[in-house]
Amino acid sequence: MDYCKYTLEEYNQVMNLRKNFGWGPTKISSFLFDKGINIKEGAIIGWIHKNKRPYEEVLIKKIPEESKILTEEKAYILGVLCGDGYLTFQKEKSRYLIGLDVCDEDFADEFRRCLKEVYGLLPSKILRNRRVTNFSKNPKLMYCIYLTSKLVVEDLLRYSKSFKTKEWTVPEEILNSSIEIKSAFLRGLFDSEGTIIDLSKGRAILQLCSGNDKSLLVIKDILLNDFGVNTKIDFNNNKVMQLRTYRYENIKNFSDKIGFTIKRKKEKLAFCLSSYKRKGLRKYNQDFKANVLQLLSQGFSAYKIGKILKFPHTNVYDFVKQQNRLIKE
Repeated sequence: MDYCKYTLEEYNQVMNLRKNFGWGPTKISSFLFDKGINIKEGAIIGWIHKNKRPYEEVLIKKIPEESKILTEEKAYILGVLCGDGYLTFQKEKSRYLIGLDVCDEDFADEFRRCLKEVYGLLPSKILRNRRVTNFSKNPKLMYCIYLTSKLVVEDLLRYSKSFKTKEWTVPEEILNSSIEIKSAFLRGLFDSEGTIIDLSKGRAILQLCSGNDKSLLVIKDILLNDFGVNTKIDFNNNKVMQLRTYRYENIKNFSDKIGFTIKRKKEKLAFCLSSYKRKGLRKYNQDFKANVLQLLSQGFSAYKIGKILKFPHTNVYDFVKQQNRLIKE
């Protein structure tokens, strides 16, 4: 129940009615509704019978001092907040909330895990029905994660003044961080706003959409400079900017260095990569392939080997596949 979203004043009104008149949750909810105060019956049940508390009493829960450090888990949280996640900050109403409402439970669970890992507070998780609309006759259930904490909200706002669609920025701390931190941030953003589309006949599109053009251009540079993922700018039918790539090497680099958390997206990504038909492999002789595999065994990355031998590094993966097939045979 959303009893945490109410104020201490509303809580006191309910408890005074309970104390003075002995009313039950239904009558209290109805009485207050007639006075223009909308408190759900479920919230009142939580307060009266389950010793729950309203919003303001959970705001002061302390968080670990180390939670201020930028870890991969925190970077993932920030990436999600720049996408599907949301952060509510209403100081005048003492409302502080971090949340995520999505259809993929594994996505919701990862966001929840990261919040718990960073701040030591376990967010609430509820399953919510969605209303039928003209656009969706059979809407999917929503997994809703939310955490009410003033200290957590204040900490996250150190990285971006706002996480609204048009206002979020890539934090300077992310830009100046390690590859691992950048990867976690991008994974959170791609879990939210990214997709992989199978075009059949050995082609696919990896894309990322956002209504925030300025920040998306920063993401474009990070993808290229730090991960070797070269994307082009495009606009969809609603004139929303998106980054797109069709090329195997870009999608492969994304898969190897960033990837998705969401299972259905991971499986789609793997399928799309496997559908690409690689050409021109026969022009490399066995000695060249043996040299490539030797460098790989010595710990060089495919990208580095491509630089050293001056050939498309994505072919390294195909050489490995060929070798594995020969071993099996």
